[in-house]
Amino acid sequence: MPSLKQNFIYNAILTMSGYIFPLMVYPYVSRILGVSNIGACNFVDSIVEYFTIISMMGMNTIGIREIAKCKGDRKKLDRTFSQLFSLNTISTLIAVVSLILATLIISKFSDYKELLYIGIGKLFFNYLLINWFFQGLENFKYIAIRTILIKVLFVVSVFIFVGTQDDTKIYYFLIFLTFAGNALVNLWYAKKIVTFRFTFHISKSIILSFIMLGVYWLMNSMYSTLNVAYLGFIANNTEVGYYTTANKLLLVIMTFFTTVTSVLVPRISNVLSSNTKKGMMQAKELINKAINALLLFVIPLIILVVYFSKSIISIMAGEGCGGAGTGYEGAILPLQIMAPLFFLIGYDQIIVLQTLLPLNKDKIILRNSSLAAAVGITTNILLVPKFGSIGSAMVLILAEMVVLTTSQYSVKKYLGLSFPYVNLVKNAIIMSPLSLICYGIKSIIYSEIFAFALCCILCIAYVLIAGVYILKNKDLASTVSKIF
Repeated sequence: MPSLKQNFIYNAILTMSGYIFPLMVYPYVSRILGVSNIGACNFVDSIVEYFTIISMMGMNTIGIREIAKCKGDRKKLDRTFSQLFSLNTISTLIAVVSLILATLIISKFSDYKELLYIGIGKLFFNYLLINWFFQGLENFKYIAIRTILIKVLFVVSVFIFVGTQDDTKIYYFLIFLTFAGNALVNLWYAKKIVTFRFTFHISKSIILSFIMLGVYWLMNSMYSTLNVAYLGFIANNTEVGYYTTANKLLLVIMTFFTTVTSVLVPRISNVLSSNTKKGMMQAKELINKAINALLLFVIPLIILVVYFSKSIISIMAGEGCGGAGTGYEGAILPLQIMAPLFFLIGYDQIIVLQTLLPLNKDKIILRNSSLAAAVGITTNILLVPKFGSIGSAMVLILAEMVVLTTSQYSVKKYLGLSFPYVNLVKNAIIMSPLSLICYGIKSIIYSEIFAFALCCILCIAYVLIAGVYILKNKDLASTVSKIF
């Protein structure tokens, strides 16, 4: 079994690619295609993503959990994989047929038919990715190498084939090809590890978890994915462009926390499967490490986004630059509003995906997400028609607060983990000088982009020094000592 450090390194490489490649592609396509075309592309993708949830249900979470339990037992691995993949095949057929019918029937979709047809292909190959299989086996080395190679091809293709506003369909088709390429390579490699047989004899516990976690993600989509679709229906592509630009930047940065989550989930599932006091203590230790990592970086991120959202939007999407890239100023305020999501989503990932999921608390996860969905639907109806993209950002904040509150209660009840009030306040106080530093530099230096770059460097240096010498973070100290 690879060590957590090895897994983290490979996943960190993968995460860095998640920063680098969007930073290379998105500023280019946002300027070439313009805010309206970007909005149209993202509106279609939100529709496809919703049907992807129907296709995958809880597979991306339950798949990791169940495969992690099969290590060292080839027969069990073959049997479990066959059950999971067969179940996923059935759900994907339902999703594909449903999306085809929706494309043909719903009048709003008539303007986006060609993009939606491409999206149907993306939906199908997404199910063939089977990343959950390799994550469950903790084969993060393979995932990192494969993903980076395909992304390099994608970036090169975008710069070659996307050159005018009329190339929106080409851009979306290239996105589809990345899914197809990754999926085909994964299937070829998986054949060397596992033997697949289609079966209708699927464990009831797998089916139940698949459905319950699927409903959880559907509930989750009521205040995340559906936000974009609802905004597209009642507003226009420009408002969708504002919101999705801000949200995309948020998600790029949130990739850091996904790194920690994806590494720890299979390990925690494996540890808890022993059902011993030792396993419970090990799980608590891993979870506390994830929380400490989150608290260390989240406040500086929020400060940087609040102070320099204009610069971030300008760099990533284009603002006042002339040509197709003008008009992204409307994404600045939504991005500032969504800044607290760095903490909310990061913490939600830890207590839901890293804690409640490995504990098999699927019913509780579903209940909590249903409450958040109810809040999301209600606030969407109340806020989005009046405030547009700003309202969508507010909806996301409110819904994630509900998830955090309800999930924290459950984690406290079943694992004895309290909300880290003391650590949060301590980190906030220690990191608060960064706010003054950013304010001072922004006031002194005329070029906001240069001021932003300088503040990023100073924030990194401050976090490293404060983390090692003031907060006494042992994991950070160990990492820094190895680098330097």
